Amino acid sequence: MTINPKWGVWISIAAAIISALLLSGTELTTLFGADDTNKILAALGIFNVIINGANGILHMIPSVTGPAGAAEFPLGPKPR
Repeated sequence: MTINPKWGVWISIAAAIISALLLSGTELTTLFGADDTNKILAALGIFNVIINGANGILHMIPSVTGPAGAAEFPLGPKPR
């Protein structure tokens, strides 16, 4: 089974955005209030763990090497 490396890139970008939202907890408190912010941060924290776990699993799956891999995945490993 092979996974397109572009999936990992987009998952990493989504995880970075979620992490940035988690770090902006004080600004979220100003916008939504303390009670709603606690719920938002809890949901973001759980989602962040799930998405980073899925990203780690996707990165453990090897990509195709050789000419077939280079043709299928332009960002993947190149033949030597």
